[in-house]
Amino acid sequence: MIFRSTSFFTKQLFAVLSVNFLSLCLVAGLLYSNFVDDHKTNLVNVLSSQSTLLASASRSSVLFNDAQSTQDLLFAASQLQATLTAKIYDAEFNLFAEYARDGVLDLTSPRQLPLGETFKDDALYFLEPIVFDKEIIGYLLLSASTYSLDTQQHQAMMAVIGVLLLSMLLSYLLNFRLQKLFTSPIDKLISLIRKVATSREYHTRLPEVRNDELGELFSGVNDILATVENHQEQLKAHNTELESLVELRTRQLYQRANYDALTHLPNRHLFLDQLELAVSKANKYGSPLAVMFLDLDRFKLINDSLGHDIGDKVLIEVSKKLTEIVTQQDSVSRWGGDEFVVMVEETHSKDDLAYLANEIITSLSEPMQLEGHQLHISTSIGIAIYETKSENGISLLKHADTSMYHAKENGPGQFCFFNNGMLENSLNRLSVEGQLRQALKLEDAFHMVYQPQICAYTGRVQGMEALIRWQNSDGNYIPPSDFIPIAEEAGIINSLSTWILNRVSTQMNQWRAQGVPLVPVAVNLPACFITQLDCAEQIADIMAFNQIPPELIEVELTENTFISSTEFALTSLKKLKKLGFKVSIDDFGTGYSCLSYISTLPIDKLKIDGSFVQKLGKSKSNDGIVSAIVMLAKGLNLATVGECVETEDQLVRLREMGCDVIQGYYCHPPLQVDAAATLMLETIES
Repeated sequence: MIFRSTSFFTKQLFAVLSVNFLSLCLVAGLLYSNFVDDHKTNLVNVLSSQSTLLASASRSSVLFNDAQSTQDLLFAASQLQATLTAKIYDAEFNLFAEYARDGVLDLTSPRQLPLGETFKDDALYFLEPIVFDKEIIGYLLLSASTYSLDTQQHQAMMAVIGVLLLSMLLSYLLNFRLQKLFTSPIDKLISLIRKVATSREYHTRLPEVRNDELGELFSGVNDILATVENHQEQLKAHNTELESLVELRTRQLYQRANYDALTHLPNRHLFLDQLELAVSKANKYGSPLAVMFLDLDRFKLINDSLGHDIGDKVLIEVSKKLTEIVTQQDSVSRWGGDEFVVMVEETHSKDDLAYLANEIITSLSEPMQLEGHQLHISTSIGIAIYETKSENGISLLKHADTSMYHAKENGPGQFCFFNNGMLENSLNRLSVEGQLRQALKLEDAFHMVYQPQICAYTGRVQGMEALIRWQNSDGNYIPPSDFIPIAEEAGIINSLSTWILNRVSTQMNQWRAQGVPLVPVAVNLPACFITQLDCAEQIADIMAFNQIPPELIEVELTENTFISSTEFALTSLKKLKKLGFKVSIDDFGTGYSCLSYISTLPIDKLKIDGSFVQKLGKSKSNDGIVSAIVMLAKGLNLATVGECVETEDQLVRLREMGCDVIQGYYCHPPLQVDAAATLMLETIES
């Protein structure tokens, strides 16, 4: 860890010294080893020569067993300074003669030694055989002290260490001096870099007096500093401009994030912040607080018929009127689309809130003149009053939204105060939605019934209308008028519509297999299904799977639903007509359609809404409306169906007006599958 934290040049010096040390150690080791080996070899050669001479000289004395002569010969030979002992043995290794230096006791047996030299116990032994006529007659054993060898080794070691230390010292001094030459300019460069990094001042320069690589490096660094200094000056010149631009963009981003681009009213994000502040104020001081949720009635009709440009101008006019009506203490925001929210903080009673709501409704209902069009618009308002500290801004807003939908149920241009019963109703709708989703996963949760459509003049079955029925998990039948709107809001109506088409197609195939003569069957489809780009292809594929001819399927859609999605619905209807399917408009007379536009629609039939049929004979104006619808249909070569016929008088009046087909409980209620098949068979037989 300490080595890592040292400087680069220290590491470099350490590396160089380490390499030098290893190299010198290797050389010193080789020299020392050669010196020791040479000294050993020299000692062995001397002893070997002496052994050869003594063995040759003592051959005759050993042969004649002359111990005294041998003893004298050994004494004369032992005058060599290094010799410790000299011994002659007979062929059986029995001592024949010996010489030993004073104070030397050597008990080494020749039997333990090989011929030649042997280093043992700080002594060199040399065993030489005494040969006569190629026969060993004895052995000569000389021993010499290795003290001189040890002395020479020690001296050599000290010399090597001294040379090594001196070499390392010289190497260190040379490398240290060289590093000083390199590190001095590098230190200047590092110092400059640190100064520039801390002070952000780029006017300092390095001296360019060197002609080597470091000089080129310094020149490059100076060029970089000059470039950076130039850029810094340019940045300073643009700094004021950039700061003003950033400030402008910040204001613009804040405006976009918190205000609606079209009406310039506070948007949803800013309103929620304001609402939370108002709730905190109400909790702390007990000040009054209420939220009004506004939804423009029939605004989609204006967008679809006159275009989004006109729709945008309507929204701008509405925002201006709302801003003029509310006080400075209140705030108006655009929630999204055709929805607006008003937060009222200084109104203490329901009467005051009702007065403000009526004032808004009255102001918005006044005609608007936009690009040559006189437009009439209304709004539905839901009002929620902050009453308990357990509420928060989001729940207050949800309550206002819930009450707005209840106001819409009472018709356009109405307002409604929130109550807990509405919340219970919302919870019930959520429960029904959950049951619907579960029912779609089951095979037998839904079933179809079929209500006959009878010719008003012959009484024969002209067709059937397929109607869905649902028995929930509790065994209770839930009317379609209850669960169909919930399915539309929950976004599962398309799945339900696909199930209905498949079930009707399968049932018609089963009837055909049973020999039942098929008549056209009408199927109600919602706008969101009709406006799918592949709507016609989906219906055609389902019918083709069971080989049901297109002319036996009649697609029904309500007048209001169709008008709300003109372009996409018209495209799908044209595809259906081209494929051979029939199209009818259900509940005709209750919507806002333009009569001149009806003539351009690819439809085959108009179904008179049951609310008009129920009032036949009770109001001349109502009878006139029904008669006009029948005449309009005949003028456009369309068939007419009177719905909800429950009395003979209604049947007679519709027949006299020229209505083609009758449908209702007076003729037949919705029938189960088997009863519908029996009726079709009876009609053919009759």
